[in-house]
Amino acid sequence: MRRFLLWVLALLVTFLFAGGWYARNVWEEWTQANNISNLEWQGADVSLSGVQLERFSVTQRRDGHNYQAAGEALSLGWSWQWHGLMPDLVPSRLQAGQLTVTFPAWPGPSEPGQSPPALPRQLPYWLPDDIAIDQLVLTLPDGIRATGDLAVSGLSSPDSRHIVTNGLAVEAPIPEMVQAGWRLHDGKVRLVVSGNADEQSATLNFREGSQVEFAAVEAPDNAGQVDNARVDLSGTTLAAGYSLQPAALRSLALKGPLVATAATIHQQQLHPQSWRLEGQIDGSLEGLSFDGKLSSKAGTGAGIKLRVPFDGIAELEADMTAVGAAGGQALANTFTAWPETLEIGEGKLKTFFKLRLPPNGIQLQGEVSSDGLGGLFGRTAWAGLRGRASVNLAGNRLDFQTSGVTLDTVNPGIALNDIRVAGGYSTTTDKIADGTARLESASARLLGGDLRIEPAQWQLSKLPLRVPLQLKGVELSQLMQVYPAEGLAGSGVLRGTIPLRISRQGVSIDAGQVEALAPGGSLKLPADSLSGIAQGNEAMALVVRAMQNFNYSVLSSTVDYDQDGKLALGMRLEGSSPDVRSGHPIVLNINLEEDIPALLTSLQLAGRVNDAVTEKVRNLLQKREAKSQPTGLNNESAATE
Repeated sequence: MRRFLLWVLALLVTFLFAGGWYARNVWEEWTQANNISNLEWQGADVSLSGVQLERFSVTQRRDGHNYQAAGEALSLGWSWQWHGLMPDLVPSRLQAGQLTVTFPAWPGPSEPGQSPPALPRQLPYWLPDDIAIDQLVLTLPDGIRATGDLAVSGLSSPDSRHIVTNGLAVEAPIPEMVQAGWRLHDGKVRLVVSGNADEQSATLNFREGSQVEFAAVEAPDNAGQVDNARVDLSGTTLAAGYSLQPAALRSLALKGPLVATAATIHQQQLHPQSWRLEGQIDGSLEGLSFDGKLSSKAGTGAGIKLRVPFDGIAELEADMTAVGAAGGQALANTFTAWPETLEIGEGKLKTFFKLRLPPNGIQLQGEVSSDGLGGLFGRTAWAGLRGRASVNLAGNRLDFQTSGVTLDTVNPGIALNDIRVAGGYSTTTDKIADGTARLESASARLLGGDLRIEPAQWQLSKLPLRVPLQLKGVELSQLMQVYPAEGLAGSGVLRGTIPLRISRQGVSIDAGQVEALAPGGSLKLPADSLSGIAQGNEAMALVVRAMQNFNYSVLSSTVDYDQDGKLALGMRLEGSSPDVRSGHPIVLNINLEEDIPALLTSLQLAGRVNDAVTEKVRNLLQKREAKSQPTGLNNESAATE
């Protein structure tokens, strides 16, 4: 460049002051030898201190491509250095208000098998020592474009070369690619940087507008897709230490804020919505770490810690807390597995997971804990859920385990209190619903007594399941108080076994057994509730009179419950009534039927649960009529002894 400028200056002086044809011939030979065409300039001003051009343009033909440059407000300064009696013209500084350079192709090796040309340590002597460009527009192959300011100093001293920019924007498209099963579509990068670089190190500060984005990102095996993914690096700093001869990277530090957003994430476990990840990134040649927060449009938020050692195993930690009704609604609007009828109204739910990615498969350990959770599940109120459950995933093996979960109350109309459960579940990720459930203990308080399930194990792929419920110490007096009819009373203590049958069609009971403990108790049924069945039947009139004040020594019943909600009780009573035949012994066999859904609806509407359940039931009844049947006495028979 220096020799070129000397030639230019000499020719300009010759042309301006001598005007000879010789200068033109020399100029033409030089431009032809260097394949230069369309060299034009305007507003030239030559002085002893340098040359200035208002604007210029030039085209050079190389390897079948046209390399072009154009500029405005070009100023080249030089100095005169004397060597004895001979002066030497030394270019010192090149200043350009605007410079536009177009490279149609990347420079390639001169011969097959050779490496592409590299920046030489010793540059041509005719290059200015300092170059400053106020506005650079650089167009490179593959759609890469750079705009901004650039200053280069110390070109003549290899150990002092320095590059500085106050704001350089680099834009480039990213072609569609597949990496480790991930497919990235229509990507592009735009980095706005300020910083400096020399022969040994570089520091870049990413400014506002620095981002990488993709129109879509597809996960391996069609596991999901991310639409309009974008990573914002504004405010992050990249520092590198290196050597150019030979080329080697000695150190690297990437540190600062990172924000990643997705317009929509499509995954079968998630409701489609936008997501945002923001935090601090810290990277080096040894690895990468990230600390931040992941949040969804629905309001779900999780703390994230990512550690990626380049010579070790990547680890991800995530923790999430949901509080009260707002937290529960956020979870419901985020995860597709959340039951549609499950609502959280109070309490706190916390989760923690640690994910490791070794070469032999995914490993996950986690814990879910609750503190005072309460809410609704359909038309059932529940409150006071406390406890912890662990989650472990190794390969495709998934295990859940809890040493104890407690629940203060579950109330579908008749309350279960002080519920305690311990057990686990094991399955595989390809058949999550076909695993093995293990029950170590389960108990609850019901109507003054206990309900218990003995330890057992069930294979969920083999339906139906049979779960025997054990009743002990249930107070008949409390059962009479719960039943929605006036005037009922009774005493006695019940026990029994209720074999639940769980199938894909629902829950049923086959041949359950309930009986009263000795010495028995009493039953009092109001006459107006039974008067209808006694009309015209003397035997039934006797039964009605006896049941108004009946003392029993034996009460036993079979229990059957079908999938439509019909409860059938086959009761046998042995005892007497002081109002019937002077207390003579009586044996009664009574068949009762009850529509349990209708009974629970009646209890809920009567305010036996809570206001939220009552309101929900009323809303349901406004949409459809509840089908219920009142309690009846069928196939009654009475015998006296």
